[in-house]
Amino acid sequence: MAYPTIWPFNQIFSDYYKTSTRPLPLPVDLSNLSQSLKIDAIFVFNDPRDWALDSQIILDLLLSKDGILGTYSEKNGDERLENQGWQQDGQPGLFFSNPDLFWATSYHLPRLGQGGFQASLEGVWNATTNGAKLERTVIGKPYFKTYEYAEKVLDQHRVEMLGGGGKRKVRELKRVYMVGDNPESDIRGANEFQSPRGVDWKSVLVKTGVYRAGTKPAYVPKTVVDDVLGAVKWALREEGWNGPDVD
Repeated sequence: MAYPTIWPFNQIFSDYYKTSTRPLPLPVDLSNLSQSLKIDAIFVFNDPRDWALDSQIILDLLLSKDGILGTYSEKNGDERLENQGWQQDGQPGLFFSNPDLFWATSYHLPRLGQGGFQASLEGVWNATTNGAKLERTVIGKPYFKTYEYAEKVLDQHRVEMLGGGGKRKVRELKRVYMVGDNPESDIRGANEFQSPRGVDWKSVLVKTGVYRAGTKPAYVPKTVVDDVLGAVKWALREEGWNGPDVD
């Protein structure tokens, strides 16, 4: 919004961006780089709405000197340097909040997700740098830290729910049932997670999302059920519950 010419084509989301943008804390001033706006990090928290515009701005920053838009690092392509000089000159770090290539929507086939944008950006980067490594940090499922954090939060909530905040002692968490619709992220993460506290994680795959019934999942769950209700019933049976609603 501050520099519309950064993207030369029709900006179809301009009206939308106007409702959510804030003024820049500093201007981009190429005549005085010491006072120019410096970008320290790039966070992709959600699936971008305009892949072309976002790819351009991210690429500009990854090629910049010290994260200043409009600059171009002299180290880029220098074969004497690590990674041939790419991302070696104070460029901002690049972070993605999840790697999912596809996700389930109301459409009957899975749609491209943030992982799709990441793959697209990597393709542009490879073409620009002749295959240099794209340094980035990807969190979310199926990565260890995400499951470690989830287990911690789940256990805290469980203790509070069972009244363990006072003198009452609550038994340690023994088992977690991970219900998900994506074998590549949900199921893989649960299968590979090694709980530091020895909690047993069981993966349950539902047929109501990314997974297509009748196909072999890339990462095999403990069980496959029709939907979340089926997953809850299966977990109850695993825990020895014989109540009237299990079946």
